[in-house]
Amino acid sequence: MKYAFFLGCLIPAREQNYENSVRKIAPELGVELVEMEGANCCAPFSIQSVDYASWLALAARNLALAEEMGLDILTLCNDCYESLLMTNTMLKNDKEIRNKVNDILADVGLKYKGKINVKSFIDVLHEDVGLERVKNSVKEPFDGLKVAVQPGCHLTKPKRIHFGEWRGIRALDELVEATGAKSITYERKEACCGGPLRGINDDVASQVAKQKLDSMKSSGADCIVSVCPFCYIELDMGQLEIKRHLKEEYNLPVLHFAELLRIAMGMKLEDWEIRAHKIPITKILNMKEAR
Repeated sequence: MKYAFFLGCLIPAREQNYENSVRKIAPELGVELVEMEGANCCAPFSIQSVDYASWLALAARNLALAEEMGLDILTLCNDCYESLLMTNTMLKNDKEIRNKVNDILADVGLKYKGKINVKSFIDVLHEDVGLERVKNSVKEPFDGLKVAVQPGCHLTKPKRIHFGEWRGIRALDELVEATGAKSITYERKEACCGGPLRGINDDVASQVAKQKLDSMKSSGADCIVSVCPFCYIELDMGQLEIKRHLKEEYNLPVLHFAELLRIAMGMKLEDWEIRAHKIPITKILNMKEAR
């Protein structure tokens, strides 16, 4: 299984621990990640509202690069997934828009042909690798660990593309439980983390995050597991802001799913990766060792 590896902007800049864990576990699952030379920003939802044509052209440029590689795109970021998936779906189904975008891409010597698919990391693990192979890769299961999964908005939306909001959430639940952990039920599971409001209204962003954290904590979660780099920052670093401004302390460690799986596969996180977490994950590591 070979994919064009689209990292986006945020992960290489701020969450190398996420990238490193994916690179560690991929070969063990039969996944080959091929670098996308010259890839640009996915043009996330914020750009859609500013300049629609620029969004489509920027996203389509990445799709055209993957087409030249002859590979489907695998992306780790929910925002990148939404932007690239929406663009790919629209251009495949609307000849008029496709022609307009290709007129723009012609200036940089590229053409979108609609020959590849866009897949999230969860799509690849659940559908291509398969749940059974993921389970078989686990050497040190997380028996008894209670996990509140944070799928993030753009893993499952817009619904007109995903045809069922809970598809991606169920897949993440099943993948978490393949590690031996328990994916718990909690209110507001499908709700936004508040991250998109950062820089617009930080107080409201913290209130939205607090609502999720309240529900996760009251449901007995030992930790939070996310597949979205923005959710990760909002729920990890955001806990420090909530403690400072709202005087509420949760101490709920936040892990990327790739980190959870990597540990369950018997691999150790490096010291710098452990330190990358604002809310210490040492209690999760210690709980696992104690079991």
